[in-house]
Amino acid sequence: MMGIDRTVRRSQTITPFGVGGIYDFGSESFVGMDTSKWKVKGSPDLRLPRLERVLKVEGFRAAPIAGRSLFPGAYRSGISLPYFRFPSWLFCPNCRSMKQWFSRMEEEGEHPYCEVCGKKSYLVPMRFMAVCKKGHLADIPWGIWAHIGSDKKCDNHRLQFKSEPNRGAGLQSLVIECVNCNSKNDLERLPFKDSLAGVMKACPGKHPWQKSDFAEPCDQLPQVVQRGASNAYYPIVESAIDIRVGDKKEDSLFDLIRLHPSWQPLVDLKDHIRSHDDPTASIFINKIVADDNLQKLGVTAEIVWKCLVETGTDEGITESRESNDDRLLFDEWSAFITPPESLPGAEFIAERANLESFSEKLPKAEKASWEEFKRLIAQITLAKKLRIVRALKGFTRLEPNYENLVTPSLGSTVNWLPANEIYGEGIFIALDPEALNKWEIQISNQVLAGMRNAKKLSTLGFLPEATDRFVLLHTLSHILIRQLCFECGYSSSSLSERIYSDEKEGMAGILIYTASADSEGALGGLVKEGLPERLYGTFKTALFRAGWCSNDPICSELEQQGVQGLNKSACHACTLVAETSCDHANSLLDRSVIIGTKSAPKIGYFNHMLSLIEGSV
Repeated sequence: MMGIDRTVRRSQTITPFGVGGIYDFGSESFVGMDTSKWKVKGSPDLRLPRLERVLKVEGFRAAPIAGRSLFPGAYRSGISLPYFRFPSWLFCPNCRSMKQWFSRMEEEGEHPYCEVCGKKSYLVPMRFMAVCKKGHLADIPWGIWAHIGSDKKCDNHRLQFKSEPNRGAGLQSLVIECVNCNSKNDLERLPFKDSLAGVMKACPGKHPWQKSDFAEPCDQLPQVVQRGASNAYYPIVESAIDIRVGDKKEDSLFDLIRLHPSWQPLVDLKDHIRSHDDPTASIFINKIVADDNLQKLGVTAEIVWKCLVETGTDEGITESRESNDDRLLFDEWSAFITPPESLPGAEFIAERANLESFSEKLPKAEKASWEEFKRLIAQITLAKKLRIVRALKGFTRLEPNYENLVTPSLGSTVNWLPANEIYGEGIFIALDPEALNKWEIQISNQVLAGMRNAKKLSTLGFLPEATDRFVLLHTLSHILIRQLCFECGYSSSSLSERIYSDEKEGMAGILIYTASADSEGALGGLVKEGLPERLYGTFKTALFRAGWCSNDPICSELEQQGVQGLNKSACHACTLVAETSCDHANSLLDRSVIIGTKSAPKIGYFNHMLSLIEGSV
């Protein structure tokens, strides 16, 4: 009998089946173990200096690729990722007996089976588990649950998970019963808040695969969630676009030098030293030169000094501030606004679309709406080649709160993060700063007041501020993604967005790019849709479609809707996209800032353009 061929896509090892995530495989359930359990050797195999500086690591690692199998169930070569069977409490669908499974019982490639019914009846996992706000995960003590309220002393729990249809169709019909003493309790109260009070004295303070020696003090009372519940696992992913434009050896060396821990102290001393022979500078330069990896590349004190000279003062300040993703976005914004000339081997190839040449081909009836389009849109950049690196910073449970972030290494001294890279293409659209500033001045603060109040009360701490600019850009991105899926046949989950919104930095643009890790992501189809002769038609249709919704007038008149009331005029029928396509939980969206309303048409940034389009039809 061939062993079970358990595989997972490489991109899914970041999300949704990354470290701490529950992976349901058929009738089995596993949880991803921390990166200290990964069997890896050598230096990290994925590099992106900008992202490494922000996340303060020395590289990234991608999950190993299994070898090709010759037939279903055949052995696959390659190093496997460590997953742990969880929940450990299993039951037999046939005789309903429950059994707690331990790692010592595992047989490679084998499915747990019922000892009573034989190998024809596989054991399946219980659907409930206990999690706490600090990210810990544990089994529910079913033996104690079965004996709640019982005065019988039972030292040997033999449990069964029964269904009693005469109790109804809800959780009250599911019962945990002890065969030895006949004590039993149903699951009706199980999903309630603090239902485990009295059942669990405290949180175990550890993860299922950890031994009790590694438990940490935890003052949280675990809450019951289902294995597939959305609040059971919130992966926190940081991504960046590789904007390097060539394989110039010196630039690559400089990138590696700037990643060394002694680099920033050297930058801070730049104004007080005159050469690499300076005694104070030598303290840090010698540490950089002595690095084994840099020695192999022939880095000398002179090369480090040249790197320091070419590093501007502003750049040094920038690196000390790179504690969040703001600089990541600004660097990418600059690269899209002024696409650099690409050298051979470039990871970033982009060019501005020629809007003027398209103007000459338009019929007279379209001239007015096209001129309005150019007044509102400053630039379109076609990204012909993109490399996007997505790294798993950590995860939380119950609430997406960064304060309780659990790192992929669980605090171990690991200088890398799990990540994957995607090659694709994209369309970058920048709004005109003058037109945008004029719109921002005239729009009333009351338009998005409800959304801003909801944001203050929200538990979604990763969301940005609900500014007029961000909501406009985010909503525009969504309606274009929905229309592009119709125009060019992309699946709804294969396109993703990146929002560039910052009034201080002057950023106001969106990038729609292929987020698929397979060949669909880099066939040139999206770049072709970004050409003016095609994008203009897509843009017009997207605005038309944004003007109506099958849920109107309810959708257009609601002040708050969606998750925690963080949307206004936006729902699944008109604006929302696939969860994997949006980095902001399908929140902070409002169609009225795009097209306006009947009572206040001027609050729509594209309202006049839409009027001109309708007049030319």
